[in-house]
Amino acid sequence: MPKPEAGNKPTRLPSIRVYLISMNLALLLLFTAISLLFWQQIGDFQERKQQEDIQAMHTAMQASSASLMRSMVLSANQAVAGYDFSFLNTLMQQVAEGDAEIRFCQVASKVGLVIAHNEPHQVGMVQQGGMDKRALALMESDFAEAGQGSPPIHFLTSTPGASQSGDLLEAVTPIHNGRELWGILRCGFSTERLQQHIQTREQEWDKQLQQTRFFYLSVVGVFILLGFSVALIFTRRLLRVIRQLTLGVGQVSEGDLEHRLNIQDLVCAEFGSLAHSFDTMTYNLENSRRQLDEHNRSLELKVAERTFELERSNKELEAFNYSVSHDLRAPLRSIDGFSQALAEDYHSQLDETGQDYLKRVRAAANRMGKLIDDMLRLSRLSRQEMSISDVNMTELAESVLHKLQEGDPARSVACSVDSGLHARGDVHLLGIALDNLIGNAWKYSSRKDHAEIEIGQALQDERRVFFVRDNGAGFDMKYADKLFGAFQRLHKSSEFEGTGIGLATVARIVHRHGGSIWAESEVGNGATFYFELPE
Repeated sequence: MPKPEAGNKPTRLPSIRVYLISMNLALLLLFTAISLLFWQQIGDFQERKQQEDIQAMHTAMQASSASLMRSMVLSANQAVAGYDFSFLNTLMQQVAEGDAEIRFCQVASKVGLVIAHNEPHQVGMVQQGGMDKRALALMESDFAEAGQGSPPIHFLTSTPGASQSGDLLEAVTPIHNGRELWGILRCGFSTERLQQHIQTREQEWDKQLQQTRFFYLSVVGVFILLGFSVALIFTRRLLRVIRQLTLGVGQVSEGDLEHRLNIQDLVCAEFGSLAHSFDTMTYNLENSRRQLDEHNRSLELKVAERTFELERSNKELEAFNYSVSHDLRAPLRSIDGFSQALAEDYHSQLDETGQDYLKRVRAAANRMGKLIDDMLRLSRLSRQEMSISDVNMTELAESVLHKLQEGDPARSVACSVDSGLHARGDVHLLGIALDNLIGNAWKYSSRKDHAEIEIGQALQDERRVFFVRDNGAGFDMKYADKLFGAFQRLHKSSEFEGTGIGLATVARIVHRHGGSIWAESEVGNGATFYFELPE
């Protein structure tokens, strides 16, 4: 095939006018959406600035109120120390009369008895209102640990948790008699003038926001009109050029790799370069397709070779497993058998130490036999074929619990299994997983006087997960990353027997189903194992 040069003229001319117009409209819509977002940002910015301005007004009012309260509390401390309560009443009246925004000023003891007030008839009364109790409660919390330095000032509002925007802002500060917390000084400040000022500022902000938005809308409208006009002009010019490329591209996309684009009548040099590059691409694509066909044939041969090697490796692995299961068991059986014979035939000739050694030898042989069984069982899980069906998890769990109770009838365990538990998976493998999880719960709760085991289903982050929970020994969560590894044990063999393979087996079964498993626990307060299976 010769390298591409100038091709023939296209035999058909599909229009892309609709696509270009749609693209222009999409760009305009995108610009409009961005403009609306920016519009919202302007409103949010104005609102934040308005809130900051209002907060500054509140802060200024609190600062002036706190300054007045600190001046008053110094005089109140001296008057209390000298038991000059008439001076306190005079001080309250003078402060209230000197500032029109002060609604009331009073001094109250720890028990809420009013000692001084700007209104004399209030003196001697006991405070019982909600705001009074809140103010008195500060003496037992915030004021109780306050020192003799700058007195703390607390501001209360009529509605707990609301901002200081009500009709009345109360300031409370402690009064000391020497080092002893004696009572509190309370002043109520009217916020009416502050509210008027805030309302005026809000009106100014609203007017400014309207002006800004009107200006912005004008600019956006002009921008959209200009953009649409420019897009329309360029679309008409581009359509004349792109129409000549459309048919050729369509023919090549249908599989005609021998087709060449006509680049003689194109106006723009860039489009001419594009057409020539496209012709070169089709030439190279034809060559690549031939090479790909050859590569596919070679790849099929390699896949067959790899499959043969994999089958041979699996057979070797099975032979190794057979050797482990038989060649290692014979020496173990000899060790266990001769140890038992030695213990029985020469029992009278062995002292207690010798008999203990024989027991340990037999226990180690049995433990090694269990390890071999668990290793083989774990290795088979990766090769065992799965038969997926609907599995009744409730029946599986109850069957495991029944076997455990039959094997250890002396134990009293409170067992609970949710009804209607179902999952999609291999019933045999899921039975092994539940047998290990529930068996662990049974084992690690054996030292509890009132053991509890619960099997059920829960929702976590909108996912349906199964769980097995017990109130047994638990484990430290900092070792949770070792939990599902083979031969990883978080408890000593002298505390709880086991080989460290059970949870690794469970993890492998769950992962073969495409699920995940994790655990939560606290030392001494049991453990909960969660696992999720695809539905």
